[in-house]
Amino acid sequence: MQGTAEGGARGQGRRRSAWLKGLVTVTGAGVMAVEFAAERLLAPFFGNSELVWGLLIGLILLGLSLGYQWGGRLADRHPDPRWLGGVVLASGVWTAALPSAAEPLLRVTAQGLLATPAGLVVAALVGVAVLFVPPVVALGAVSPYAVRLSVSRVADSGETAGALYAWATLGSLLGTFVPVFWTIPSFGVRATLWGTGAVLIAAGASCAGLPWAFLALAVPLGLAHAAPAWLKPMPGLLAEVETPYQFAEVWRYGAGGVALSVNDGAGIQSVWTPSPLTGLYYDAFVVLPFLFPPGRPISALVLGMGAGTIPTLFFRDVDPVRAAPVRVTGVEIDPVLTALGRRYFHLVPEAATVVHEDARVYLETHAQRFDLIVVDAYSNEIYIPFTLTTRQFFELVAAHLMPGGLLAMNVNAVDPRAPLLRDLERTLETVFPWVGVARAPGAYNYLVVAAFHPFPAPDPASLPRTLRPPARLVAATWHRAHPGPGLVFTDNRAPVETLTNQMILSRLLPALRASAGGQ
Repeated sequence: MQGTAEGGARGQGRRRSAWLKGLVTVTGAGVMAVEFAAERLLAPFFGNSELVWGLLIGLILLGLSLGYQWGGRLADRHPDPRWLGGVVLASGVWTAALPSAAEPLLRVTAQGLLATPAGLVVAALVGVAVLFVPPVVALGAVSPYAVRLSVSRVADSGETAGALYAWATLGSLLGTFVPVFWTIPSFGVRATLWGTGAVLIAAGASCAGLPWAFLALAVPLGLAHAAPAWLKPMPGLLAEVETPYQFAEVWRYGAGGVALSVNDGAGIQSVWTPSPLTGLYYDAFVVLPFLFPPGRPISALVLGMGAGTIPTLFFRDVDPVRAAPVRVTGVEIDPVLTALGRRYFHLVPEAATVVHEDARVYLETHAQRFDLIVVDAYSNEIYIPFTLTTRQFFELVAAHLMPGGLLAMNVNAVDPRAPLLRDLERTLETVFPWVGVARAPGAYNYLVVAAFHPFPAPDPASLPRTLRPPARLVAATWHRAHPGPGLVFTDNRAPVETLTNQMILSRLLPALRASAGGQ
């Protein structure tokens, strides 16, 4: 009888151990699913820059630390699986309700970062991010709690704890891959959070011995999820879509035009207007084909094509007035943006041969050379990908330029002395003998050009009358760069986002002070 009892106890212990391993796997996945879903929920309103990621990751880590501490204490006081089930159940309810709970705070930035008072932007960002801390605290409590319930002998405590944390880490891997590669791009952020919450509710209800709780809680939350998704309202919104890379919105722009924004309303990534030119920095690129001999066909490569603004301008506004066309190859990493370009931005096959690939990978794997290479790629709305700013990248570009070819970049800078602009000029000078700079249409836009020989300033009189306004601005400000000594960007060190953030803060902090002084 004693042997039977001992065997039954060992079997029960094995079943509890297996069940707790499954529970920590589920909750480990829940932590990462919440983190990635939080990032995508915040991205349409605040972007997904280092600032946002840093705040979010910091709060997630803080929540986990608090959860570990709290979970260990709670387990010592109440070493009962029902209490652990209640913790997991609460985390699931909170997680499933997150999209609806975040809505009021997200509304304050519905006009976009540039149209919202700075104080409200900061308050909303912190407020929404803090919403994600409570479920993470609860999920962080699970592993130490599970260790307490699993350890029967001190001699086995190390092995038991190691096994449980290994299963929790395996769950974190699942919580990383499944949302990123499947649920978020296929079903969206709301469905990902609700699905994660539903799984946690089921696990918690089972552990707590409350199977009815799943239906009692999940059904109302499911009905709430079935309601129309609330994302950022925008006047004249035509389309909004989550892509594998970002959140994209197409909206009416001006008189009969359309614009594309990704991840927030602070910038425009593509635009189309029925009249010649756009009134934005894209118009500066229209000037460049006229720097080449009129009868010479131009092969152009556009890295970061978006929805096709630059190829469309070349095809619509430049080709009809030049004696030879501009043949464009457009490289865009996100095929959804190309599809939006064909549907809303009049991107026709004749305007560009489109390649869906990372810009730098394209240069590494293709040997074709071009007369004009345009770099207009941005990640996270306002950040040039650092891989497209380094000496090694510009050496690749130089190898793909025809003799007499020209590189042109759009750079956001608050003034001509901005460190980001100066560092880019300095980096270009390590590869190209001649680097020039000019203002482009737009508050913070500069046209940076580089070549193996000097290019004279454009002559506005050589352009058709409709294209002369941007040519006058470019010609009036065209000059050779003189960045002076300083940092040269390399693949090892290119703090592009840091320098961009410094420019943002240089504009945001005075607004915050003014807002505080007016209260």
